[in-house]
This record gives sequence, structure tokens and C-alpha cells, in this order.
Amino acid sequence: MPIKGLEKLEQRSESAKLDYDAIYERNINVAVTQLASDTIKTKSSLLDLNHNMRVDLVISVPDREIVDARCQMVKVPFGICALTAQHIKRVIGLRIERGITKRMRPLLAGAKGCTHLYELTVEAVRMSSNVLMGFATGDEKEWRERRMTDAEFIERAREFLKDSCLPFSVDQQEVENSGEREERGDR
Repeated sequence: MPIKGLEKLEQRSESAKLDYDAIYERNINVAVTQLASDTIKTKSSLLDLNHNMRVDLVISVPDREIVDARCQMVKVPFGICALTAQHIKRVIGLRIERGITKRMRPLLAGAKGCTHLYELTVEAVRMSSNVLMGFATGDEKEWRERRMTDAEFIERAREFLKDSCLPFSVDQQEVENSGEREERGDR
């Protein structure tokens, strides 16, 4: 026996669909845990129809150095792809600082590497960098919870994030400073 009103519900559902008819989707997740007062572990993962991959980086907080790195490829499109997992060890010893992603590219990607291994490692490094900046400001909890105003936080973090994006750009600081001078009547 058909359910009464189901036809109207199906019609409404069809018209309420978002204009999003994805034929393929990829999810990348990154999480950081603190192993000890001087060590963090960053895990990044990639999941789509053809891949299930994970990268773990262990980082020394004081010197921002990658002290261990592991890769697990649970599912890859071709068996040969799994051979690239061993390349992750090449990032051990690198310091998380400006230019690291450029240095990692030839170690992980290219004709003998894996673009997704590189991509996951970059994401892990970016998240690690963010957490390390929180530690460097001296108030890691503030970095996560943001009790300060935007202006206070930007001023405090600017030295760590200089020119990384609009709020921390030198040009933006100059615009803010000129606005403050105008408010005071300075020229």
C-alpha cells in the first residue's frame, strides 16, 4: 500500500535540492594533540573514492623540528602508489618555518612521489605551525579561545604571521597607523 502524500514530499525534496551535484568529493582532516610539554603530534588524513591516506608528524615544540614522520596508505588507486609512503621519512629533521613547503615538494611529490602525500604533509605542517605560534605567543589557550579583541590579537600575533594574510600584512598595519594618525590630527 503506497504511503499517502509521499509523491508530494518527493517533489518538494527535488525542488529543495541545492545546486550541488557533486560527482566526486574529497575530505581532508587535520588534528593536533600534545604528547608532552615539548612535543606535539599532527595527524592529517585524506579520504575520497580512490584514497584513504594518513600522515602523522611528531614535532619538537622548542625548535619547531619534525622529529618523526609516518604515512599509512590504506587505499590507493594503484598498487605502485603505496611505494611512495616511505618518502615521508625525508621530512624528518626539517624545521617548520617559512619556506618549508617549498623544500618538501621535491622530497615528496613529482615524478617519483605522490601529490597527495605532499598535500597531506603540507596541511599537517600548516596546522602545526598555527599551534606552534600559539605556544610562541606565551598563551596557547588564548590562541584557541580568543578572549582578546581582534585588534589586540592581531597586534600580538603580527610578528609571527607577518604578511601571511590581510590582517597581518605590513600594508594593513600602515593603513591602520595612518588612520590613527589622522584621528589624532597628525599628518
